[in-house]
Amino acid sequence: MIIVGDIASPTPSSSEDLEKVFTDFDSIFSNNLTICNFEGVICDEFSLETNTPVLFNHSSVIDALKVGNVKVAALANNHTLDLPGSFDSTIRLLRDNGISTCGAGKSKAAAMEPVVFVDRGKEVVLLNGCWDFLLYHQQNPSEGVHVNEIDNVRLIDDVSKIRETRPGARIVIYLHWSLDLEILPYPLYRRLAMALVDAGANLVIGAHSHCVQGGEKYKDAYIVYGLGNFFLPYSTFANGKLAFPDFSRLELAFEWDPVSLNGTCHWFAYKNEDRHSLELLESAPFEESERLRQCSPFDRSNDSYLNYFRRHRRKRFLIPIFKDPYAVWRNALLTRLLKSRANIARSLAKLKLLKWQS
Repeated sequence: MIIVGDIASPTPSSSEDLEKVFTDFDSIFSNNLTICNFEGVICDEFSLETNTPVLFNHSSVIDALKVGNVKVAALANNHTLDLPGSFDSTIRLLRDNGISTCGAGKSKAAAMEPVVFVDRGKEVVLLNGCWDFLLYHQQNPSEGVHVNEIDNVRLIDDVSKIRETRPGARIVIYLHWSLDLEILPYPLYRRLAMALVDAGANLVIGAHSHCVQGGEKYKDAYIVYGLGNFFLPYSTFANGKLAFPDFSRLELAFEWDPVSLNGTCHWFAYKNEDRHSLELLESAPFEESERLRQCSPFDRSNDSYLNYFRRHRRKRFLIPIFKDPYAVWRNALLTRLLKSRANIARSLAKLKLLKWQS
């Protein structure tokens, strides 16, 4: 299987570009099923000229996803609730075309349900969740649509139960977490990812930061903290104002064999000089990827990493540091403070005093 980052294709033209990406790299995608973070529901009526970053996909994206052998669309993200009225039709269209979904549903229980599939003869259980802070300007549920929020303690317990009841299954965790354009994972995420592996997870993958956050191997499991974007066209959404810095052009598609448990890093560069496209930079085994090492200053204990994070993180101003997945009350308080800051930033962006982030 291959896990890729964010996909948001809002026009037939961009869907043609996405299809060309999959066609150009057929040698990578044709022999693997693909899991993506589906960034926004399918809607053909919404205008790109809105001044706020509402992300969505045009129905033409389906043909591109089929070329890319996409079998699972992860929906636990902060854009599923942008257009909740289109959720039901999105689910029908995806499933009618053989694409399973997880991470969102018409009830809280449905949103929490994992998706189960078989890859290379191995049963795979995929769980998908979103950091509750990322829904700061939305109601969850909205119009009866629930997005599964990450509850650290519950998630660890869920993995333990799945491992107990399905001892031969491969457990994959795909989480929408972190802040936009933060290049390092929160110390909490390192602890949470390791706790999930201790509980029985075989692979932990992160998305949302719109930049690669690196990864590491813990015990026999790979952890990739941030894949970056996969296909999120610059200068298209929010009336053309939503774009990302140059370091976001580096993208990672992670290939994982559920039988051998070996991982391969496929490194891409996003291009938009003429059309939206990707350039393959290199493919390398996880353990041999120099690019991954450059993105991953994780060869240190959790306590040492906390100090490293304090010194080297990008996002600092009025942003607290989340440390411990079990510190429920502290994390809830810090999340409330962060939501207040984010709402102020959103108001300033509406006044064109700050740039939009997604």
